[in-house]
Amino acid sequence: MKRAEALRLLSREHLVALLAAKKLKEAQDLDQATRAFLDFWSVDGRRHFRVEEEVLLPGWALHAEVNREGVRRMLVEHLTIRREALRHEAGEATLEQARALGQLLHDHVRFEERQLFPKIEEALGDDELVRLGAAIEAAESDTPARRQA
Repeated sequence: MKRAEALRLLSREHLVALLAAKKLKEAQDLDQATRAFLDFWSVDGRRHFRVEEEVLLPGWALHAEVNREGVRRMLVEHLTIRREALRHEAGEATLEQARALGQLLHDHVRFEERQLFPKIEEALGDDELVRLGAAIEAAESDTPARRQA
């Protein structure tokens, strides 16, 4: 499925998340899995969630009625993934929890790509999508991780 230009940056980041999810799901070594996940989380994951929560969702809500159930699922999953990131940072995760996090991250990305993003694209007109894309790009370039890169 062809993604609207406004959401392509977020979709490309989803590919990185899917790679992190795969490593977690297939993990045999907890320390290695934790390091790989936390590398993803510190460089991409945390910022990506912030952009979705602070730019994507409000930009959608500004111009159209949002899919409340979809937004609820997105935010609940973000919270759960953030909790698991904290668990991994504290060294309190088990291998089973790492694998479960991998499955959750995978399912979360697939949900956004297959269900939520198409609803946003359908709800917004071309002009709104262009403005949303510009806001996403601005938010992405204004984060500390990107400024250091």
